[in-house]
Amino acid sequence: MRNPKPAQPGVLDKTYALGRQTKKSWRYRLKRRTYEIIRSINKYCPSKKKSILDIGAAEGLMLSAIKRMSPEAKCVGLEYSKELIERNRDEKINLVQGDAQDLPFQNDSFDIVTAAAVIEHLPQPAKMLAEARRVLKKDGVLIMTTPDPFFEKIAGMIGHLDKEKHLETFNLKKLKKCLEDAGFQILLAEKFMLSPMGFPLELKIEKLLKLFKLDFILLNQIIVGKK
Repeated sequence: MRNPKPAQPGVLDKTYALGRQTKKSWRYRLKRRTYEIIRSINKYCPSKKKSILDIGAAEGLMLSAIKRMSPEAKCVGLEYSKELIERNRDEKINLVQGDAQDLPFQNDSFDIVTAAAVIEHLPQPAKMLAEARRVLKKDGVLIMTTPDPFFEKIAGMIGHLDKEKHLETFNLKKLKKCLEDAGFQILLAEKFMLSPMGFPLELKIEKLLKLFKLDFILLNQIIVGKK
């Protein structure tokens, strides 16, 4: 395995894991990203869940949920921060230290690659997309989420986000072009998450907003691309 490069802007540490334990909004964002990614896995890869790579796995909480959903799948997480890897408590998943822009895996290794709230942290996001495509098997699927740039800016202005950690923001149009430039076929590109805290009936309300073309007010985005 190649050694990770020195720490760089955008890399998170153990305070991120602590925040996901103590801050309601952080816990909810994890919950919604996980829900959306698992829903996409079930929709676009119903019979191909043998090998899953989660890029930017942090302490592995989302990957653990995916493993529970697909217990027979080989679930591997790629994380740059050794501090976060050391906080993993799930022996059923394997976390590997490495760079999302230089994946330490062979070509055609995975059926599914996920990357939740990762691309905005990277100095060279195009490299991550190229690497994700390289390690995917034929017809493999990449599933990513990233915050909406407008609401990201507002969150930063009110101190809700650490602006130094997010290096570049992407709207859906830009995301689609990035994936297409990397050779992916777009299967899904939509927004989700009405509230950063969550509330009853949120999913039903979001469905209505999408139906009436009012989804521009949603805070997060998901995109699915096929190799």
